[in-house]
Amino acid sequence: MAEQDLQRVSLWERIKGILSAAALLLAIIGGVALLGGFAMWLWADDLRTTGTSLMIAGAVILLVAAVFSSVNIREALAGQRGRFAINAVLMVLAFTGIVVFVNFISFHNEARADLTASKQFSLAQQTTQVLGNLSENVHATAFFIPDRSNQAADQQLADDLMFEFERRSNRMFTYEFVDPESDPGRAEVYGLSQFPSIVFQAQDSGQAIVLTVPPLSEQDLTSMLLIVTGEQQKRIYFVTGHGEKDAINQDPEDPQGFAFAGRGALADSYSVDTLNLAQVGTIPEDAAVLVFPGPSRNMSIQEFDSFDAWLRNDGRAIFLVDPGVPNSVRSLLEPWGIALGGDTIVDPGSSLHQALRTPLLQSGQFNRQTSITRDLDTVLLPLSTPIEVSVEPEKVPPWVEYIPMARSTLLSWKTADPESEDFRPETGDTIGPFDVGMIVHACGIVEEEIDTVLAVAGRSRECISEEGSRKPTTIAIFGDSDFAANRYSGYSTNLDFFLNAVNYVAEDYDLISIRPKPFAFRELVVTSQEFDFIRFSSWFLLPAAVGLASVAVWWRRR
Repeated sequence: MAEQDLQRVSLWERIKGILSAAALLLAIIGGVALLGGFAMWLWADDLRTTGTSLMIAGAVILLVAAVFSSVNIREALAGQRGRFAINAVLMVLAFTGIVVFVNFISFHNEARADLTASKQFSLAQQTTQVLGNLSENVHATAFFIPDRSNQAADQQLADDLMFEFERRSNRMFTYEFVDPESDPGRAEVYGLSQFPSIVFQAQDSGQAIVLTVPPLSEQDLTSMLLIVTGEQQKRIYFVTGHGEKDAINQDPEDPQGFAFAGRGALADSYSVDTLNLAQVGTIPEDAAVLVFPGPSRNMSIQEFDSFDAWLRNDGRAIFLVDPGVPNSVRSLLEPWGIALGGDTIVDPGSSLHQALRTPLLQSGQFNRQTSITRDLDTVLLPLSTPIEVSVEPEKVPPWVEYIPMARSTLLSWKTADPESEDFRPETGDTIGPFDVGMIVHACGIVEEEIDTVLAVAGRSRECISEEGSRKPTTIAIFGDSDFAANRYSGYSTNLDFFLNAVNYVAEDYDLISIRPKPFAFRELVVTSQEFDFIRFSSWFLLPAAVGLASVAVWWRRR
């Protein structure tokens, strides 16, 4: 019995000796297994189980190596080098812990700043509002073929935009990319044959819609979200048939067109269409706002009667008029207390250089009490006509309210002379200032006595009477139409002035804002010598600087 115990002890001592001798090799094997398993777990989702097993095996091997080399470890740690190694390991662990902690805090409390001049990496306020008000979860599946170079730019743009959408929606919106060549079954589910395409699907209703790319913009994604979640878009109609500017022609090269204004309304999540009343006969029931962009010819009697009846029945309209406004438009606005003429404003106090007939509205000329103009910078108004209220201030009935948006300076005057830029009172010139933008809220026309009071209800207005309450007629009038046309819409906040009025009249007050400017492409153009300097300095200058610093440190410590 004693001999068997002796043999067991001898065998155990022999195993200990073998493991102690192989401790270094075991440590290397365990370390490689641990690191390899961690890499597989981190970067290969389909091999995470194998990676976890490798990490466990590596940790066990390292533990065995540590146990059977404990004497050597203890002796090594007892010396000066050991203490230095322990200190170094503790510092590395402390540094790693701090980095992990900072990343954890920053991940859950992120702060981002867009420092580009045009805020090209920021979503518009209208988009963030839509994302914040999503009624159900939406998942987007983007089908791009990664091997095709002609899709790389569109895929990067889609990824950037949808990443921002996901972040801003608190993950109510999610997305993924799928290669239709490696996974054709996913594309067949939606019946797709053209790529790239993005499928938006509402998770609750199952409603799906396909967006073909390109083109791709922030507005396209926002519109898809509104459609797939069943949100009803308000429809804006641009009136045509009387010489108005074209809002549907998408040619931005047409200086008189309203292409950018139409696109701006689309970007604000409105549905945009044209309305030729002589052709369709009636004003559509889904008309949220009618826009008259610079009419130059009179309406027919039938058209006038239809527009007049629509306005009196709580209609909402925006008139952009120019000097010499047609008589039918004047007559349409007269019952609401607005007087328009054929005069032109001349403003030496604030106008375009050497163009006194082109007023330049600046900060002090806007009415900051209304959200339409509160944040505007400057607005250029080529050939503006004054907008005047025909009712004396003390005689304005309680069911009507006038809100001026902006006016010319004290040095301005109006003139009927189409050429003169000199003040001539003998010819009828009248000194200013004059309103160039006006909002009218009214429960009825000025001359009609009604037992109704216009009251402020939150940010909107309501007509209060014994029968109850209803929405008033809301009209916005601008003394110029060219400021929102293609030629001038890009100047400062011209387009914002018009679109803010659309938001206001449509009672979408949360959409009123200063919109981000178009993407600004900045290309670095260098000569061949400058390119060589950039290339060789990055190759050699920085490494040489680090090498010199190392030599300097060695020289001081030698």
